[in-house]
Amino acid sequence: MEYPNKSRKYFTIFLNMTIRTQINFDGWQDYRGNPGGAIIYTETSHHSLVPVRDQLNENGNGSFLDPNYETGTVGLFAYTNTKDINRAIRNKVRYLFFGTRYEGSNAEYKNKYLIIGYQRIDKVKDVRSLHLQQHLNDQNPTFLTLDCCMAAWGQMYFVSFEDSYILTDEILHDWGYSGRAARPLRTIFKEEHAKILVEYFDSKANLTDEYIDTILEYNEEE
Repeated sequence: MEYPNKSRKYFTIFLNMTIRTQINFDGWQDYRGNPGGAIIYTETSHHSLVPVRDQLNENGNGSFLDPNYETGTVGLFAYTNTKDINRAIRNKVRYLFFGTRYEGSNAEYKNKYLIIGYQRIDKVKDVRSLHLQQHLNDQNPTFLTLDCCMAAWGQMYFVSFEDSYILTDEILHDWGYSGRAARPLRTIFKEEHAKILVEYFDSKANLTDEYIDTILEYNEEE
């Protein structure tokens, strides 16, 4: 994996978070959103012990680089979720919640919509020009129709399958939202519901290190 502009100035800000790869913060802006949140859908591995992104194309939908646990970013190395990231930042929410439809072998979680972690957005950047440089020749560069391609950086907190938050249609409706707990789910959570989710995850073991270790093992195999 290539990381942009390694010749420039690098630094890391530690917020009780795991950072394995420092990024160049030139052009990034500090971000202070309201305490609400938004869902980002994540394709996840069927076979790993923790529900990491599907980097090996196990689902047949491509190889995914987001969420990028190693750098604490979403939307920097891929444009898969750009529309949803743009929507979240346009609504000025502070949190991104990562949801997935489980399709692995554990019958208890089969076909359930799981929220497996979250990110607190601390910095943002429009990376449309970067995507133009790196992805213009992709088969279907969907970002071309967008005026901006926002990327987010900040604290990430991911948990095990067992500790994931099972989001159901009933919970959504009890919270006053329309739609179903399925992909695509583009709900913008109000402060009170984002707080429920953040406090839930903060009470569980943070396995972000295990997520990163799993991805690094995948990288060694490729």
